[in-house]
Amino acid sequence: MKYRRFTGFTLIELMIVVVIIGVLAAIAYPAYTKYSVQTRRSDAQIALTQAAAAQEKFYSDCSTYADTLVGTRSCAGGVLGLATAAPVLSPSLHYVVTLVAPTASAPCPITRCFSMQATPATKAQGGTGLQIGNGKLRITSTGAKSWDKGNTGSPADSAHGSYAQKWTDK
Repeated sequence: MKYRRFTGFTLIELMIVVVIIGVLAAIAYPAYTKYSVQTRRSDAQIALTQAAAAQEKFYSDCSTYADTLVGTRSCAGGVLGLATAAPVLSPSLHYVVTLVAPTASAPCPITRCFSMQATPATKAQGGTGLQIGNGKLRITSTGAKSWDKGNTGSPADSAHGSYAQKWTDK
């Protein structure tokens, strides 16, 4: 009696393949999500860089920096005109761009210098809400680019290094 050999996969072989695919997915997915967050952060960097360039052009035209981002551009009113209505959102709607008021630690009046901040946008603000908890980014008139990775909001917070990280930090 001749035996015929069946070709195909056994159940054990299929289960081994499923386990290998599961392990690879468990490793790849967190790396992918981290990369996605970093990529979306570039949306804030683009928005802040464009806003800073607009501020420099405004300064060139008006001999002062604008103290308002929203509205029709006006030297007399100090309006930069980045958007017609608040909030000023980044190109991909992940961040809200605002001017930061001078403080005791940064006493420069806005007419002679500026500091702008990009804060993760919520869905209520018209944003995507995907970057919530990823920190705020800032740019100043001196070209300093910083990131408050810990989302503390306090420039003097040495425990988390508020705004101590660079834009390129991961």
